[in-house]
Amino acid sequence: MTDEPFFLVGFQRSGTTMLRLMLNAHPDIGMPHDSAELWSGYQAKLPGYNDLRTPEDSRRMIEDLLAEPRIKAWQTELPKPMLLAQPLPDSFAGVMRRFHEAYLHAHGKRYWGDKNTGTLIELDRLNRLFPQCKFIHLLRDGRDCALSHLSKEYIYGYSNVLRCALEWREQVTLCRKMGAMLPAERFLELRYEDLLAEPERWLARICTFLGVAFSPAMLEYFKDVGSNVPDERRSLWPMIDQPPMQSNTYKWKTKMSPTDRAVFERIAGALLCDCGYETLPAPVTAGRVRELWYHVHDRIAWRLKR
Repeated sequence: MTDEPFFLVGFQRSGTTMLRLMLNAHPDIGMPHDSAELWSGYQAKLPGYNDLRTPEDSRRMIEDLLAEPRIKAWQTELPKPMLLAQPLPDSFAGVMRRFHEAYLHAHGKRYWGDKNTGTLIELDRLNRLFPQCKFIHLLRDGRDCALSHLSKEYIYGYSNVLRCALEWREQVTLCRKMGAMLPAERFLELRYEDLLAEPERWLARICTFLGVAFSPAMLEYFKDVGSNVPDERRSLWPMIDQPPMQSNTYKWKTKMSPTDRAVFERIAGALLCDCGYETLPAPVTAGRVRELWYHVHDRIAWRLKR
């Protein structure tokens, strides 16, 4: 494996947190807690840091990042002398690398990865920052994603099945298109359902893709959740401290109403089929009233928000 990083991407509620923990359990791989908007937000702030033209500009950014809640969520004491060691990075990619390498140093690891569901449609931006990086796209049946978005545990989800279907279709399509533009050795896609069915096989394949040897420790990820997931966010993943459970797949077959399924499949059925997921036949009019209500609901919510 080279010194270039890899990025784990996926639609929200696709199992990326579980896969991150699996990868982070590898003795050579370090993947801190989800960076969310951290890096993209600071990249947008570059003008306020004089585009890192001087060491003082870089020092200010590093100091500010150290105070960020998302960095604190890494639950790791990052060695400040290492972060501020000379020469200071003169690019944003260099700042990102400096923080992740400090994380590696603290945990005695060698290679770093970053996980953020928000970068699913930003492969181009990450590719510009790290031209030789690799991407792992974890794909999940969008209907199960929708059910998870609408669950009580997940407070950040889309408001209805229609909105989730639209976002799943657009984001997954864009990610796959960008991934197809990359050499095969830099983009790997796998399905959440396959990972749960055969975790060792798929983790071994990921390790081959990353250029590291498979480690059985990856299958024991659930034994050390406490030190890798902040307590205040633990409720978002109620089953994360258990081994992979194949029963957590295709829940839409029993838990999604026929009308909601019809709404989702009318929006994203072609992509579901393209990704190898089955769809069920439904009358042309099935779910039409529900879909119309979701459109009205979205419009009302938009106006109230304004």
